[in-house]
Amino acid sequence: MPMKYYSGDIELMNIRHDGLGSKPANFMGIAGKPVFVPGQGFGPYVKADRIIEYKASPSRHACDARCYNATGKIMRCECACGGKNHGLGKFICAA
Repeated sequence: MPMKYYSGDIELMNIRHDGLGSKPANFMGIAGKPVFVPGQGFGPYVKADRIIEYKASPSRHACDARCYNATGKIMRCECACGGKNHGLGKFICAA
């Protein structure tokens, strides 16, 4: 199943791993338009706060509380948001 990486509600692209484990914070990717940084490649890099396992053949049902309040090291998704809303409840409630 494909994995998606998010920082807030932004899906990260060109994911890199820092080699320190499988927690979301150990993955980083580009948020928004990539910028080339000499000697480092494309950046700036943003740390992931969520990893979503997205089903290959999703049902694409409407998001609900199960989606917004999802928890876990790796969350599984098959709803219409494609993982974008999974676990966002903790960010919305904290604001």
